[in-house]
Amino acid sequence: MPAGLPDATLPNPLGVNIHFTDPRPGEMEMLAQGGFRWVRMDFGWESTEKERGRYDFSAYDRLLAALDRFHIRPVFILDYANPNYDNSRSPDTDEGRAGMARWAAAAVTHYKGRGIVWEMYNEPNIGFWRPKPNVDDYVKLALAVGRAIRAAAPGEMYVGPATSTLDFRFLETCFKGGLLTLWDAVSVHPYRQNDPETVEDEYRRLRLLIAKYAPVGKRIPILSGEWGYSAGWSGMDETKQGRMLAREYLVNLANDIPISIWYDWHDDGLDPKEPEHHFGTVRNPYHAGAKPVYEPKPAYLAARTLSSFLSGYRFNKRLWTGSPDDYVLLFRKGADIRLAAWTRSPEPRDVRIAASPGQFRAVSPTGAPLSPLTADATGLRVRLTVDPVYLAPERTNDVLRMAAAWQRLPLELPGRAPSRVYLKVPIANPSAVPIRLQYGDSLIQVKAGKPVDIMKLYDVTRSQAPSDLVIRLRLNGMEVAQRTEVIALNPLVLTPLAPGQDSLPVRISNPSIDPVDVEITAAAGENGGVTGRAPVTLTTGRAETFINFPMPRDVLAKEGVSFTIHENGSTHEAAVADLVTERTRIVPIPGSRFTVSTDGDSKVAADVKLTETPAPPGLPSPYGTPAAMRIDYRFDPGWKFLEVRPDTALPVDGKPNRFGIWLYGDRSGNVPRLRFTDATGQTFQPDGDAVTWTGWRWITFPMDGSHAGHWGGPNDGSIHYPIHWDSLFLLDNATRARTAGTVYLFGPTLFY
Repeated sequence: MPAGLPDATLPNPLGVNIHFTDPRPGEMEMLAQGGFRWVRMDFGWESTEKERGRYDFSAYDRLLAALDRFHIRPVFILDYANPNYDNSRSPDTDEGRAGMARWAAAAVTHYKGRGIVWEMYNEPNIGFWRPKPNVDDYVKLALAVGRAIRAAAPGEMYVGPATSTLDFRFLETCFKGGLLTLWDAVSVHPYRQNDPETVEDEYRRLRLLIAKYAPVGKRIPILSGEWGYSAGWSGMDETKQGRMLAREYLVNLANDIPISIWYDWHDDGLDPKEPEHHFGTVRNPYHAGAKPVYEPKPAYLAARTLSSFLSGYRFNKRLWTGSPDDYVLLFRKGADIRLAAWTRSPEPRDVRIAASPGQFRAVSPTGAPLSPLTADATGLRVRLTVDPVYLAPERTNDVLRMAAAWQRLPLELPGRAPSRVYLKVPIANPSAVPIRLQYGDSLIQVKAGKPVDIMKLYDVTRSQAPSDLVIRLRLNGMEVAQRTEVIALNPLVLTPLAPGQDSLPVRISNPSIDPVDVEITAAAGENGGVTGRAPVTLTTGRAETFINFPMPRDVLAKEGVSFTIHENGSTHEAAVADLVTERTRIVPIPGSRFTVSTDGDSKVAADVKLTETPAPPGLPSPYGTPAAMRIDYRFDPGWKFLEVRPDTALPVDGKPNRFGIWLYGDRSGNVPRLRFTDATGQTFQPDGDAVTWTGWRWITFPMDGSHAGHWGGPNDGSIHYPIHWDSLFLLDNATRARTAGTVYLFGPTLFY
């Protein structure tokens, strides 16, 4: 971990956003008692340089003095604009950038050695960058500020870009621009309204992206710089908010996030219908002279319980118990072991954790004692729920100590396909006498003080989807397992498109742009017979090609299709888009079955029109010149969107995992979505990529339970089948500015 960032010993990584420089009496004490060791706060340019070249940091001097008394460190955000420069725009001229760089260097010099993390701006990828987001201007500013900081105080922590969500386009532009040479960490705001655990795939993608652009030998971690759940959101309440806080912090620990900032410290208001007022860990009213000075919410109790129960314990590893939904995190402090355990599954799940016989103390997420648990000769049986339970053995537990002495697997194993690689994972013996463990069919003796290497051979294939790698040991007859994922750095991604007439066009994507020489076979039908075979040769720099496999349409709808890659003597299943396709189903789109309308702010004017028309050129050749759905639209400034809805109720058969459609874009930046409703009345609204292109592009929307974008309704956020269409297609005016254009739709297809 870079110098200046905390390790994974609790409560060192935990923090919270604040909005003050002068805490009220008793406020800082309560914040510290909640286990927060970091605060994140705006370090305002406008308020500290009211005259050019004259800096007044006195308000932050007072805040630093208050933080120091409780050993709390700050993340200060270098933001936003200054009326002395660029007419109060976010700096976009050489003069404005130079002005902010001088101010930042002065601030960092003033507080040199105080343990501050300096963050470059706040959410520059959305409306905080005025007049509108511009990643190129942000990169120029961040470079200018970073170079000034490095010249003035080279040892200080400098991070960025604090994006709203994990905006990979914005992030990659920053990395290509050279900012990883200056940043000590990459900060992001992983907001979402579904489970915190869904962030793990995005963290993995970001780690790989950082590794691609980072200077050789430089380790650059990820910071969770702002992330919370509002108790005012649909489907959320204060109890669930507390659950989300604990799981958010724990998932970040398991993903090597050295600083996790929860948004927000206290509720910002009292309006029960305003979600922005209900992100806090404590309620809004301040009670002078009382103890505590704010009324704690379950989120505060959850933070305090996690930090106190695991105080001084360092995250060691996640133990694998057989399901990706189940989380058993092991923490260690010397010879002492503690556990945090929960499941994402809405139904309780029973797991057995390898542990020596003995009693375990159990504590709820808010600190209430639970009934003790007892491990027997087969281990510790625990019923996992969506609420984390904290467990502590009443005496030294030899099996769990041994599990902790086993080196943790890497979060992922990236490699180039096709290859076979050995992984070496040492295990030590924490006891004073030799022990025996079983690995596969082998018995291994581990002497005291002499680690033994556990070796595992694994394959790196062309799959874009990570493949599980699980290593299992038996200690005293009980299984201890770890899991990681193998990642191909040069995957081939096969994307089935809307079927043609008795054929299936498939896009072969080569994101690494490395040379490719493989053969791909397609198998379909009742017996899985090969229906197509195609060599694929791509030269360096070529990112994609198309193949058209003969495929009867009725076979696609009923039996499904699979693909295999043959390469250098190896054969493996292909990665099919993001999920393995078992079958494809066609949704017809005659114009008479769908209508277009608008929704959003009723005061915002809009015009929309839907017509059926010949498709513009550019679709793959198997389609010929089919009819497409043309949508003309105009939105006045404000919140407005269009939706293409079926004339009558349109059920969706089965459980599709995604929906694909050809979209002819107009480079508007508007966001496409779809919307469906489940059997309980819940609505799901997954997003597609913003329309930043012109011409045809195949886009997909996830429709499975963990990625479908729970949008509202009275239930639990899980999809209850059967489902039916609400809107086949939505187009949202994301920027809220005046916009008009034309898009075309063709070939809507469900994938199962």
